Amino acid sequence: MSNAIRSELLKIWTTKTWWLLGLGSLGMTALAFLQHAVEGHYEMHPQVFQPPADMPADQRAEIEADNARQLAQAQLFSTLLRVAANVYTSGQFFGVMFVMLLGAMIVTNEFFHQTATATFLATPHRTTVIVAKLIASVFMAALFWLVTTGLNLIAGAIWLSSESKSNVLGEWPIQRTILLNLAAYAAWAVLGVGLGVLLRSQIASVVVGTALYLIGTLAAFIVFNLIHEYLIKKDWVLTSQVIVPAIASQIMITTGRAFEHAPAQWVGAVVLVGYGVLFGVVGTLITRKRDIS
Repeated sequence: MSNAIRSELLKIWTTKTWWLLGLGSLGMTALAFLQHAVEGHYEMHPQVFQPPADMPADQRAEIEADNARQLAQAQLFSTLLRVAANVYTSGQFFGVMFVMLLGAMIVTNEFFHQTATATFLATPHRTTVIVAKLIASVFMAALFWLVTTGLNLIAGAIWLSSESKSNVLGEWPIQRTILLNLAAYAAWAVLGVGLGVLLRSQIASVVVGTALYLIGTLAAFIVFNLIHEYLIKKDWVLTSQVIVPAIASQIMITTGRAFEHAPAQWVGAVVLVGYGVLFGVVGTLITRKRDIS
């Protein structure tokens, strides 16, 4: 097994795929960090509206009450935790997609470059090969997570200091969110390997994986909200969005509630890990039974 894992890692290191996806992940992390920093600034320092002196007293009182609510919300510790968690996990949405694509390519590269037959001749036990690919994919996902999270922690701590706020890195909710973010990266790596097994074509796996992740996530959000609005007006309909992998990973890394009626973080973790285990098992079984050449 150790030789098989080293072999898979060597295959990854000797191609351009991993660092091209890595650069993409870094770029999207920087953009996401900027977005979260701007949003966090206005959330912690809300711009209140000062009513003119000639405004009717009842309207003026309503505006002042709303200003007071915004200022009180901005001072809550839970608000700081939520903002910090978003900043420290910046780039996860696209980061896990790149990890998924890398996991798929770890499998499809074998067929694209016609090395699959040699791989399975060198290691006749197909389960060993797939497990090695899964481990190598998870290792690369952890590397992507480590680099992006490290940059987020450094930049986030500096940014929070500039906002006259504590970095709250010693708080368990923040630590838990960061660790769950690692779990999300690992689970999506496994999902990617499973996708590569199901779709051996490199182009097909990349196109389908990207489309399902980006378009499928948006479509699922729209469908669940339409069902809730017009068919089943129950809160559990919105909660059940957690069954969508991308939404589950977002729930995992959000301190508090990711959206109204969203389940707790651990629910998203269980769903995503469940998908990872399912895809890993299915991928292994398919590879053991399918003709390679």
